[in-house]
Amino acid sequence: MKDETVLFNPSNNKFCVLNATAAYIWQSLARPQSAHELALAITGNFANVGLEQAEQDVQRALAELQRVECIVYPE
Repeated sequence: MKDETVLFNPSNNKFCVLNATAAYIWQSLARPQSAHELALAITGNFANVGLEQAEQDVQRALAELQRVECIVYPE
């Protein structure tokens, strides 16, 4: 797990192992931004990642983070 980030939600005892891209997304959530903004940032910070792939990666990462209740969307 040298290159991975592990999140743990103690309220539900769920773990989420993040690869480099998902960890970057997680860290970027410190500042509220849209999924599209996150995808644009990924294309600028990861080599050989196009916008379409970055948008798919962001959607998958956000869905997984929401599934394990590490993020919630405002009502």
